Amino acid sequence: MATFFSSPSLVFFTAILLRVVLFFYGLWQDANSPVKYTDIDYFVFTDAARYSASDLSPYDRETYRYTPLLAWMLVPTTWTTMWFSFGKAMFALGDIVAGWLIVHVLRSSGGLSMDRSLKFASIWLLNPMVATISTRGSSEGLLGVMVVALLWAVLQRRVILAGFLLGLGVHFKIYPFIYGPSILWWLDEEHLDFPTRHSDATTGPGKIRCFFNTARLTVTSVSLVTFLALNSIMYSM
Repeated sequence: MATFFSSPSLVFFTAILLRVVLFFYGLWQDANSPVKYTDIDYFVFTDAARYSASDLSPYDRETYRYTPLLAWMLVPTTWTTMWFSFGKAMFALGDIVAGWLIVHVLRSSGGLSMDRSLKFASIWLLNPMVATISTRGSSEGLLGVMVVALLWAVLQRRVILAGFLLGLGVHFKIYPFIYGPSILWWLDEEHLDFPTRHSDATTGPGKIRCFFNTARLTVTSVSLVTFLALNSIMYSM
């Protein structure tokens, strides 16, 4: 087992193999069982993609309540029958990318060794529930990529990128908003390696001025502009 977690290629190969097996098992179950493997939402996604491919609004599909970006990403599912499961493969790939980002974050910001990073990342990569969700056609894998990429950007102090990813994630699905307060709280002078700029930082007004530092204002403004811009563009279409 120690050898297994010391090899990134072996861990990621196993994670990919797990999703490939579940992907093809899902195709078999859909074809041979009255209980379908494919998530009902996947049919909603692909129907919305079909509307988008016909220059219609994806919201013409009843119960579609997601961003048009998702429907556009799934347009290949409308090409031929063989492409219908394209979205499942894309979502499963998102799982793998999220897992790679987890390893990268743990190594670059957490200072963990490769084997320890792989062990923690395997909670995601080798989790049958995670793999089943994506191969059934749920888009949560894409959100996983955005959220872990957001975490990496914050830890690397790339505040503009972090703001963009937060705005994009909230546009894509509302729940990444819950990470906003903790991100803003973390972005203080201590974590940013900035000296305290206010001599009266121990007083009430001074603490308030210190709280509204450049990093926090940048993340807030960029995420808000990104969210509003995407919503406005999608609404106009």
